[in-house]
Amino acid sequence: MRIAILSDVHANLEALQQVLRALEHERYEALISLGDVVGYGPLPNECVQLVADAASNVILGNHDDALLGRTDIRDFNSYARQALRWQSTVTSPEAREIIATYKPYVALGDAFFVHGGPRSPLDWPYILNIYDARLHLRSLQHDICFIGHSHRGIVFDQKEDNKIKHYQRERIELEEGHRYIINVGSVGQPRDGVPDASYALYDSGERVVEIRRVAYDFTRTQKLMQDNDLPEFLIRRLQFGE
Repeated sequence: MRIAILSDVHANLEALQQVLRALEHERYEALISLGDVVGYGPLPNECVQLVADAASNVILGNHDDALLGRTDIRDFNSYARQALRWQSTVTSPEAREIIATYKPYVALGDAFFVHGGPRSPLDWPYILNIYDARLHLRSLQHDICFIGHSHRGIVFDQKEDNKIKHYQRERIELEEGHRYIINVGSVGQPRDGVPDASYALYDSGERVVEIRRVAYDFTRTQKLMQDNDLPEFLIRRLQFGE
């Protein structure tokens, strides 16, 4: 089975559209979104609807949950709080109803899909280093876990002797006896120094994961953010992938 995986759209319709256009040329049986369809960007309603139309399953992210008033935005930085306060005034009842259907996680075959990590998913944990990965691998009941949340694509690879290494790679050939946590990066707000939208393709039969990047016109998103007085920091970071 081939699964397309995307995460952290963050209301960036231009980036999302380019990813979906790229996927038109790919063969896959399911598309899974790992959460944070909203937050930061200028077009939450459009992105919620487009993801709902395209995805087989949508995972709940912390920004999605905060927009519904369930996760306290006091835990967010000031830029994220400002964007979410604005989004709360423009998000439609229909979009909120869709967000309310998002799942905390999905298990499919030998893979687990979650926004932050398999250990206490709704506490929105970050997996940023080998120490974090070790904690979550202890909770993982599957061979592979796909995550987003940090906006940085990275692979944590645990060998049979329990040693863990981490790396960035466009193509990951999954080895027997290994377990993996793979961050697929962000569609709408990459933070790895590359502004291009990121997504992944997982072939469970071939046991291969490919991380793909696609360029989009971030100036269009920036203009819409400026028109709605969103924070300048959030606007500028799109062009630098930070």
